[in-house]
Parts: sequence; C-alpha cells; structure tokens
Amino acid sequence: MACHCLYLKNSNEFYSLLKNRDADLTIKMVKCVMSAAKRNKDKIDIFDISFKDMSGMVFSIERKEYKELLKNCLQDMAELEEYELCAEMKKLIDRKERKKNLVLAK
Repeated sequence: MACHCLYLKNSNEFYSLLKNRDADLTIKMVKCVMSAAKRNKDKIDIFDISFKDMSGMVFSIERKEYKELLKNCLQDMAELEEYELCAEMKKLIDRKERKKNLVLAK
C-alpha cells in the first residue's frame, strides 16, 4: 500500500512535477523514504497514482536508492526551510555512510 494517493491528468503531469521538484511531492517522498529507512524496509511504495483515463501506476523506491534520493533532496529541503527534516535526513545519510565504511574497513 502506497503512502500517498495522487489523482492526475496523465503520467506526463507526474513526471513534470518530479522534474520541476514540486515542493509538496518532494516532502512526501522524503518523509516516506525516511520512514522506510528507519523501519529497515526493502522497498517503499510512495505514490499510488490514478490518472484521468482510469489507468494508474505505483511509484516505488528500493532500499538501495534511499540514500541517493535523500542526498538529492537535501538542498530542496533547505530551500524550503525544512531545517528539522534536513537534520533528520543528514543523520540517516551519515548513518548509512558509516555502516558502509565499517563494512569496507573489515
């Protein structure tokens, strides 16, 4: 089950929102990914999208993509003045990097 449901005209509208880094969409993605990372989920369905023509899609992120998504959205959150969210994101990013470095050091 996806974290959020969206009702849009078509898939182009969704991809346009992503490309233009829509603030609401970005915040929802970040919060879902952070929740999934904290709960150690392998994958998270972020958006369940229904289109005007009655078709739909599910937008999902796998664990291996969590860190990259958080890193890519960190500047966006700072620009939106979501400083508490930035701090939480940074903690998760750093924690994942520390774990990776520990594995490499062994």
